[in-house]
Amino acid sequence: MKKEIIIIVIILIFIIIFHAITQVYTQNFFDSISEDLNKIEEKIFSGNTNEDELESDIDNITNRWKEKYDYFACFIEHDELEKVQTQLISIKSNIKTEDYGKTIDETERCKFILKHIEEKDSLKVVNIL
Repeated sequence: MKKEIIIIVIILIFIIIFHAITQVYTQNFFDSISEDLNKIEEKIFSGNTNEDELESDIDNITNRWKEKYDYFACFIEHDELEKVQTQLISIKSNIKTEDYGKTIDETERCKFILKHIEEKDSLKVVNIL
């Protein structure tokens, strides 16, 4: 019986450590995506609406997202990840049509979804209960 308890404790410690590492990595990556979305918003607010430059910015964000998608899919719900991807596509299409009002709206929505994913998957008592 003692041996089983030790094994269970070791497994629990491993799970908690793994979760903490993935949470920090997720938070850092999502924060960098949010910062890049903020830069797009700042360009639009400042009147720097060079379509090619904005498209390049959103393409960079989308490419970074696609590179990490499979990694995040291991421990985050696919529905949540797909919501972010949908928002990024919507932002890109709004930039192409030069609808900058909707672009701002979509970037805010995307940042909200990213923050929601972080909070939802964090190791908190509220999320455990």
